[in-house]
Amino acid sequence: MAKANFDSGVKSFITGECTITVRFPVDWKDRADVSCIQCPYLSSNERMCQLNKQPVQYPKQYIGWDCPLEFKEGEENDGE
Repeated sequence: MAKANFDSGVKSFITGECTITVRFPVDWKDRADVSCIQCPYLSSNERMCQLNKQPVQYPKQYIGWDCPLEFKEGEENDGE
């Protein structure tokens, strides 16, 4: 297969999508820690979300206002 040549510009794009799952811990007293610090997509310097490339203000306390994760109301799991 020949490599694409974009010397004349780009005709169109092909979109790829993915769905990710991030699991936040809940302790034995049913207290959840839903904060950026628990997310594997927080940068190693703890200041940038790798999903939306936005700065995170208080990663140990909250999730960012523009967090792209969608949370299900009342969801519980058994640690699977």
